[in-house]
Amino acid sequence: MALTRDDILAMVDINHKELTVPDTIPTWGGQKIFIRQLSRGDQDTYLKRKFFDSKMINGNYETNMTGLYGNDSWICSRGICDSTGTIMFTPSDIEELDKKSGEFIGWVANEILKFSNMLGDAKAAKKLGKAIKEELKNS
Repeated sequence: MALTRDDILAMVDINHKELTVPDTIPTWGGQKIFIRQLSRGDQDTYLKRKFFDSKMINGNYETNMTGLYGNDSWICSRGICDSTGTIMFTPSDIEELDKKSGEFIGWVANEILKFSNMLGDAKAAKKLGKAIKEELKNS
């Protein structure tokens, strides 16, 4: 029997897991943390942030570059959770997460992307970002 609308909407399909921070990350090494997979909506928002928000205006592309940086703390705000999988941070916490160790926040964000099966998306976004920056520099 095929899945119904209600079956699909009722399915809990966002997994979470516990990680141990590597000892190579000062202060945080050996600590435990829970992360969860990013939802489809979170993944789409992340990709918009990484790939920029471009719009065609009067025959020209207008690119909003505000999402070029600052994605690691945003990813952590959506992917760090408690032991039940409940997100621990709100958007208002991103500024405080930005003040934490870049090595730690970067490692956690990368682990969330891996767990969400998004490393290919992140690499493509980085490549496109470099190409766009180079094009803007040369224009």
